Amino acid sequence: MENRFLAIIALETGKATLLKNAPSPNSFNPVWSPDSQKLLFNTFIDNDWHLALINADGSGYHIIKNTQNEYSPAWAANGTSFLSHDLETIYWMDFEGNLIKKWRLNVIIPHASMSSASHINVSPNGKTLIMDVDMDENIHRTNWNEPPLALWTFDLDSEKAIRITPKGVLAWSPFWINSEEFIFLEQRGNEKSPSLFRGSLKSPSKTLLLKDVQTPSVSR
Repeated sequence: MENRFLAIIALETGKATLLKNAPSPNSFNPVWSPDSQKLLFNTFIDNDWHLALINADGSGYHIIKNTQNEYSPAWAANGTSFLSHDLETIYWMDFEGNLIKKWRLNVIIPHASMSSASHINVSPNGKTLIMDVDMDENIHRTNWNEPPLALWTFDLDSEKAIRITPKGVLAWSPFWINSEEFIFLEQRGNEKSPSLFRGSLKSPSKTLLLKDVQTPSVSR
């Protein structure tokens, strides 16, 4: 397994700071807290993946209890809790490792599954998740050998999931711009790499932003 470390790069100066106080040589998927003071991330400890917290200055590192083999951490809007998944269940927890709520994926979205690469993102108003999931569907693509990826939203109050990309469309890596608009990757049948699009919950149309894109995110 290759080593992966966390680093912070200041966009104005280009200065890179390696966070050396995270003891594991394998950490990934850091996510900024709403106040930009902490990072929530996956880290490999004692032959298992866990979720951990660290301050932006490298202090305050600690493993979050009860997060073994959970992935895709996402801060709740208030910054006092987070959501994640373990491939089968979506969890809402506080930073002491206490469970607030959980949802079985195959209950809220039948015929769906997740991988460690599946994304969850919480809307800025804290009401809605947007996520990519693997669907148990046939797709006729010569350049795609995996289950087709689709985007769904999940209302945390009503606990209702809604598919927002149609069958036959490969879409993943969604991130909210605001509580209605989002970016995502889509790969069309004649393309060898994905493109970045902007979408909206209020409209089925989408806007192409950039071709040949990987690992997008949204700045504040």
